[in-house]
Amino acid sequence: MSEKKSSLIPKSALTKAWLVWETFPQTCYNYERMMGQAVAQVFSCVIYYLYKNNPEKRKEAMKREIEFFNVHVEFGACIIGMAIALEEQKSEGKNIPGEFITNLKTSLMGPLAGMGDTIWQGVVIPILLAICIDLARSGNGNVWGAIIYTVLILAGAYALSYINFMFGYRAGSEAIMDFLEKGILNKLIKGASVMGCMVMGGLIVNYVSAVCGLEIVSSAQTYSIQTNFLDAVCPKILPLGATMLIYYLMSKKRWSSLKIIALIIVTGIVGGLTGILTY
Repeated sequence: MSEKKSSLIPKSALTKAWLVWETFPQTCYNYERMMGQAVAQVFSCVIYYLYKNNPEKRKEAMKREIEFFNVHVEFGACIIGMAIALEEQKSEGKNIPGEFITNLKTSLMGPLAGMGDTIWQGVVIPILLAICIDLARSGNGNVWGAIIYTVLILAGAYALSYINFMFGYRAGSEAIMDFLEKGILNKLIKGASVMGCMVMGGLIVNYVSAVCGLEIVSSAQTYSIQTNFLDAVCPKILPLGATMLIYYLMSKKRWSSLKIIALIIVTGIVGGLTGILTY
């Protein structure tokens, strides 16, 4: 598909549609349609330009776009742009079945959700949070850490979403499918997963605290289990072990977050009272 040139939808309406998608992606979020109603709200910005004098066609398109949809907001923005482009071509008389638009959206939302969750939530947000939390902890309540994080994460989200939205609208479905078929997506996800593991390792060392308070006292010396044994074998092994245990309980045993929190509280109280754990 050649580069998409707008013939029916003005740039202002297209920008408004993107702004609605990025700002209100989970409007009326529910288990039946997920983001479907937000997608319909996006199309409400452009549908009149496609079928000005045909209310039945407008209804048909809106029913098609309100169906089940769920994706990462920023990375999935290209799907919304692509759907608008296809609906525009369909309104111009191109032979594009409505089922094709729906099926294409459905087939793309899974891979792009996986890529977005891995890269954005698994790498970008943790790294930015770690930097800004350290900045906020420096000094006596440095507020700039929170301000910088808010500004950067919002600016990055809106910029990435806009670029992807317009890419999907102009490049169309073939460019996106070509991107997926070349295996670029899998390479990005694999690289982001490795980076995410490295980031989580760094966060565990800095923000998870677990110290063994047990000591063996003799007439000659005091032998600390934490300092003389655990730190010598593997520094920060208790925070790593605690993190992996929680991961195991959540992923394998399907424990809820409330159970995990209760376990941490009980372990902390028992460990503190018995002296097994300390500061």
